[in-house]
Amino acid sequence: MSERDRDSSAISREIGDELKRFRVEAELLASDLAALIGCSPSKISRMESGVRGYSELDVTMYLASCRASREDVVRVLDLVREQADGYRIRQHREQLPDELRSLIVTETQATEIIEFEPQIIPGILQIEDYARAVFRWFGLHDETGIDLRVRARLSRQKLLRRRDPPRFTFYLQEAALRAKVADAQVMHEQILHLLLTSSFEHCVIRVVPEAACPEGVLGGGFRIMRHNDTPPVAHVDNQTTTLFLEEPADLEVYRHLLNRVARLALDGGQSREWLAILASEFDRAKDGAQ
Repeated sequence: MSERDRDSSAISREIGDELKRFRVEAELLASDLAALIGCSPSKISRMESGVRGYSELDVTMYLASCRASREDVVRVLDLVREQADGYRIRQHREQLPDELRSLIVTETQATEIIEFEPQIIPGILQIEDYARAVFRWFGLHDETGIDLRVRARLSRQKLLRRRDPPRFTFYLQEAALRAKVADAQVMHEQILHLLLTSSFEHCVIRVVPEAACPEGVLGGGFRIMRHNDTPPVAHVDNQTTTLFLEEPADLEVYRHLLNRVARLALDGGQSREWLAILASEFDRAKDGAQ
């Protein structure tokens, strides 16, 4: 492991991303900010790249020089005070998992994202009408609230179409694909969208058939996000919280599960054929309902 690996974590990279965002918004060059604070440009670079070793005073002076609000200073300092003990919990409160800054920063910096989902099509793969149906099932928000959350989810999908996107591998259990979250028309369009997405060079979708692995045997969904120069991060969420794990022992458990799933799943070509058949089934069901 390199020196940067030892001195960097997901949370320190999140702090670095936050700091850089404030500097850019203040229209300051790194050299300008260094002169204002009275430090070297290399220290600014280390802070923004997520290399640890700075103090709360350093961060306060950095943000004050960028004219950050008191609320933003307090929020970033709360991140600095968190212990880098190999896991972090983020409460959703009024946010979606899609809107959490911690998730956005970590996945934006990833070079590879591998996800296992046994219950529902992942948010980053959902079409608008499917996502809308999911939020209606939750029953926690009115249509205005649902609209806001659907837009946030669709915005996050820009990562799939980015110029230099991460490499994605999705392991989707059969039950997640057959679950009738919406009517047959929407389900047909959703499965066609998965077929289209699986044609991207950087995106592989692999189906885990029910016969190979009954639903629930391997537990809930999760993802592993890998980075070129820093340790990977495992990400798990539920209705109220998101958990980020970096401890090697925790990551080894999820690597083991991924290896198990990979052995059970259809390959990319077989999965596309399977999805095409399922799309036809939903298409026939759509016509029968008319």
